[in-house]
Amino acid sequence: MNSQIQKVTYFIENHLDNELDVVTLAKVAGYSHFHFCRIFKIHIGESAISYATRLKLERAASQLMSENKSIIEVALHAGYQTPTGFLRAFKTRFGTTPTAYKRSTILLLNQYKDIKINTAQIVERECVDVVFVRELGEYQKSSDNAWKKLTAQMNALEKKLNIQPPKRKMELGMGNCEALGICHDDPKITNEENIRYDAALAWEKEDVAELVNYGFDTKTIAGGKYAKVFYKGVSQGEDAWYGLYAWIEKNEYTCRDEPSFEKYLNGTTETDLEKFEVEIYVPIV
Repeated sequence: MNSQIQKVTYFIENHLDNELDVVTLAKVAGYSHFHFCRIFKIHIGESAISYATRLKLERAASQLMSENKSIIEVALHAGYQTPTGFLRAFKTRFGTTPTAYKRSTILLLNQYKDIKINTAQIVERECVDVVFVRELGEYQKSSDNAWKKLTAQMNALEKKLNIQPPKRKMELGMGNCEALGICHDDPKITNEENIRYDAALAWEKEDVAELVNYGFDTKTIAGGKYAKVFYKGVSQGEDAWYGLYAWIEKNEYTCRDEPSFEKYLNGTTETDLEKFEVEIYVPIV
């Protein structure tokens, strides 16, 4: 994807609570208004405003599923001043009303409420800075592609460092970093081709800031309170994810408006997918 357009997609998802317009977004991209509209649609397949609207509605659907908010509260958070406008837009996107959707998600979570996740706990995390690569598509495919690209970038880094020595000594060994998979979308909500996955590596803030000079995308993952659960083997992933959301609902926690993520405990040394050890982190308040 065009790096300037990708920059705009990151800007949109980080400013969903703001009023977004194409003039502002064109400035973020560094294009004229005329060229921006065409180029964005070529790369993303929808207009910038449609993209922002879809993300707001999908966030609203997620809130209906996992938060104790009324439909009016969710509608206002999505930028709709009247329930009627929200109902119309929601039904166009999901083919059902917010009320019916909320009812169906309760039934979905009930399917997972009896799954034993004895390791579920509440933890506090510090914010971390990461380098990352984003890929779109079904999680198994997009995660594989994202990690291959990020690994290739890291493998090419040594040559770049020899040509352009860093301003500070960096400690970039895999033994002192976190390997994280940032899962932005629920496959039961977002169409497969639009699912966003970020392969991310977290190091010290200063090291990550230095890597910007070598072409890496960077961002900060928020700290705070998280619900956490452990699972082993990719085949257990769905039960662990929805089981944790059911546990959050059962224990009357509220999800925070930040992306959830996985932490891979042995992903750099283990090749058997059923031996992968993973921690899920869902931000809560």
